[in-house]
Amino acid sequence: MRTAADIAGRAVCLGVLSFRARFEAMRFDEDARAAEQAAGMIAGVSNWFRGAGLLPALIGPEAALFELPPNSWERPVLRAIGEALIEESIAVLFAGLNLVATLPGYDRRVDGEELLRLLPFLSDSPFVTHHGMDPREEWTVMAASVSRAPDADVARGARIAGLWWWRAISEALVRGGTLPRTELAGALRDGASTGRALGIPYAGDDFAAFGKPYAQLAPDEHRAASVIAEARVRAFRWMQGDVAWDEVAMDS
Repeated sequence: MRTAADIAGRAVCLGVLSFRARFEAMRFDEDARAAEQAAGMIAGVSNWFRGAGLLPALIGPEAALFELPPNSWERPVLRAIGEALIEESIAVLFAGLNLVATLPGYDRRVDGEELLRLLPFLSDSPFVTHHGMDPREEWTVMAASVSRAPDADVARGARIAGLWWWRAISEALVRGGTLPRTELAGALRDGASTGRALGIPYAGDDFAAFGKPYAQLAPDEHRAASVIAEARVRAFRWMQGDVAWDEVAMDS
């Protein structure tokens, strides 16, 4: 298991990337004044991050993005960050720090605004305890204040996330013609008692999502559930392992 400070550092890294991406996108609205204001926000959060001493917590691709000047991230980068649902990973990391009590169902996205307000680079964060704190002090307060959730709770969450990820991959294989639907149905029946015991909602012998059996999901619903499961399972597995964020095994 990662330490509480490790988990908090990863959450802050992801939070800064998500926060910056929001402002990087503003220049595509062709509003020069908004783009100028966005550049100021980007510079502010970047300076905070450097001042907090968190640069070593970035993985290579993140560090490369971080070093680019404000208002320089291109549309494909912003699209990739948006599609990764970073906030879902942050929610899992916060659950591992006892900062989030429960995760929404795997067919519902988390409230990204609520999560970002917990991060110390924003003035209303609970870790900004008095006026005039510098970035390193704010980060130090967070790192010293958080504690890891019990290993058993993290392991249970990881198991649930893994099953949802397996269900997403198995459905993709069926729809792609490489796995017979009857074979998947048999596996679902065999594992239903385990899934129910973990609290996974069921419709018959299949996982229930968006108010229907998973097999009946529309393509956009399947995509949404898949991305949520991928973002969450990566965070759970990273907390339990010792490899870099982008080297987490994503087998199902």
